[in-house]
Amino acid sequence: MHPDSCGLDFGTSNSTVGWSRPGQSALLALEGGKPTLPSVIFFHAEDLHPTYGRAAVNDYLSGHEGRLMRSLKSLLGTSLIDEYTELAGQALPFRKLLEQFIGELKRRGEQAAGQTFSRAVLGRPVFFVDDNPQADQLAEKTLQDIAYAVGFKEVAFQFEPIAAAFDYESQIFSEELVLVVDIGGGTSDFSLVRLSPERAAKTDRREDILANGGIHIGGTDFDKYLSLASVMPMLGMGSALISGRQMPSAQFFNLATWHTINFAYTRKSWAEIQDMHRHA
Repeated sequence: MHPDSCGLDFGTSNSTVGWSRPGQSALLALEGGKPTLPSVIFFHAEDLHPTYGRAAVNDYLSGHEGRLMRSLKSLLGTSLIDEYTELAGQALPFRKLLEQFIGELKRRGEQAAGQTFSRAVLGRPVFFVDDNPQADQLAEKTLQDIAYAVGFKEVAFQFEPIAAAFDYESQIFSEELVLVVDIGGGTSDFSLVRLSPERAAKTDRREDILANGGIHIGGTDFDKYLSLASVMPMLGMGSALISGRQMPSAQFFNLATWHTINFAYTRKSWAEIQDMHRHA
């Protein structure tokens, strides 16, 4: 492996940067001595200055005016990646948000390592998008383009269940079938993978993933369902309009879903919410 290579895991909830160093932990300290950086950005209202990770959450909880954005990975493979969000009257592309966060990951990793990284291996799920090969390819291409945009010269991908099994694979002496379970922030994924000392040297491990399945029950989904069940009814979800029709639910679902909250700030959404209020 080249000394200027790193591994980068951009996760729904947390992200990491790894660097192969003999006798030392591969994970680099990214924030306060911790090897993880929560995948969160907070933009301060007065100057749009961003803070990241735990600092972003602290700024938000401390009552600073601004916008908190998280679960950015959920945008990959969806049409939302080419949409914009409004910040202090400025239209900011969601793609740019991902670029800012991944660029910050690279910068912090380089600072911790004391050197620059020009090559990166990025983790990716077996499927970014279920049952849609075109959207899946688009998601990987988007992430690849962003990696190049932040300064990497060479970019490769590795499937997350294979990456998770590398350490175990280095300890076995014959072929084994292994179930890899990934309880993530966005989904819970289960993969049956084939491991062996010989297969460990392969560049493309797609054929070694014999089966994969996932359910969209992760940390962000728990947040969403909790909000829909406990918070949104207090804001009017499920109630009736003056006409007797049920209150439209689209805005409540946007507010309850981390990566679509920003749509509530658009002029169109404000107009719809004001109309709902008038007719409630």
